[in-house]
Amino acid sequence: MDFSPRYKCYALGKQTAGTVVEVVLSCINNIRLMDQANFQRYSENKTFQFIGGRTEKSPARFTVPRTANWHVVVDKIDFDTLANSNVRTISPKSPKPAGSSSGYKAGTSNSVSRDPSGNRFARPDSEAYVVTRILRELNEYKQIANTDALTGLSNRRAFDTRMTQVFGDPQNLPTTALILTDIDHFKSFNDRFGHAVGDRVLKIVAEKIRESLPASAFPARTGGEEFGIIVEVASQNAAYEIAELARSAVEITAFLNKAGGTDCGRVTISLGICMADNAMTIEDLYNKADQALYASKKDGRNKSTVFEDDMLDDSASSVADTTTIIPHRSSARLM
Repeated sequence: MDFSPRYKCYALGKQTAGTVVEVVLSCINNIRLMDQANFQRYSENKTFQFIGGRTEKSPARFTVPRTANWHVVVDKIDFDTLANSNVRTISPKSPKPAGSSSGYKAGTSNSVSRDPSGNRFARPDSEAYVVTRILRELNEYKQIANTDALTGLSNRRAFDTRMTQVFGDPQNLPTTALILTDIDHFKSFNDRFGHAVGDRVLKIVAEKIRESLPASAFPARTGGEEFGIIVEVASQNAAYEIAELARSAVEITAFLNKAGGTDCGRVTISLGICMADNAMTIEDLYNKADQALYASKKDGRNKSTVFEDDMLDDSASSVADTTTIIPHRSSARLM
């Protein structure tokens, strides 16, 4: 036997003619807008009049026809489940939350929440609120799980997911490029100045790369000193220009260790570029961009290189990681 309430009532109080009543439902139910007298008849299972009825679209809106005390009833008559619901009244001045009650007697509730616009919603029970809060927290946890804690860029997990999404659609391939980059001589820099300064370098490099990119680009930290950029471009030349902007932004920044009184000199990056339609698979695309990056390092570093078919598939680790500190141009403080 079903002992659950057959309806939920929102006591709107006195509402002026023209007030809009907005109701949000979690599933199909009946919505009935009634004045005080008809609500009393409804609660006593007598014949009553109302505005509304079976409602399949959410949110639903009804207009108060005359000034009086009004009630909104959400009921499950002809339905198996009583919907979770939120109700608010909207006047030309400001929205007001509606009180609510569950069961056979009308009442009010002081339990309210807010919609994304900051408007207050009444909630007759905590279930809908809890679900909303859980979803919000899950989104926050997802963002944390996909963000590199040091640089604030997306991490490798998020990068791989975006690679699959973007490059999985053949229509994206002619207008999408993959750019791989890493910091030149970073190991020697890290060893010379310490890991704390090295971490600060990573943060500044990430910031300079991000600031140089178009808004549609997707930058991520994919490894220790390695970054990946997915970018929509009109041509291979456009991809090269974007890579050069990132390279130049890092090159002109000096890195000063304020705490140690040390001028760390200039940090540079090397970049490799490959258009998506020049690869058979995502793995092939990544490998070709990596080969272009290796070519940049082999050719002296601090440059951008576009993949060409005659490039050898050598390992980037064979490039000697020697220490070269170059005098700076402009400054960024590390500590």
